[in-house]
Amino acid sequence: MKKINRGASVLVAFSILFLAACKSNDPQPETVRILELLTANTWTVEAVTVDEMDQTNLFTGLTLSFTNTTYSTTNGGAVWPANGTWEFADASAKTIVRDDGLQITISEVTSTSLRLALTWSTSTLGSGRTASVPGDHEFSFIHN
Repeated sequence: MKKINRGASVLVAFSILFLAACKSNDPQPETVRILELLTANTWTVEAVTVDEMDQTNLFTGLTLSFTNTTYSTTNGGAVWPANGTWEFADASAKTIVRDDGLQITISEVTSTSLRLALTWSTSTLGSGRTASVPGDHEFSFIHN
């Protein structure tokens, strides 16, 4: 009888050790990490290039804020509507898809800087109410 109790005790001890070893230490999913960085700050434009040409003057005073599902901007012009919804394209959290279908690549995101890239196909420069030029846009933001 003592052998059975001792065997059961050993089995229980190994089970506890096994379950403790299986405890998940996985890092948080990338979408959660990126979301926390995006939503922690209001981002202020630092520089903008379009097809590698400086176009920062078209976005003077641009700020960008994110919540879990929405964004809002000031001075975003045609490229950045005043507000809208967004979601990650996939679990890699490297691409945002806005409610207008525009895909935006997250080139970098830290607690102090954000770089976004997008291709804008419409020109409103000249006759439009707000200025925009078509091409490959790169936005560099800093924490506000």
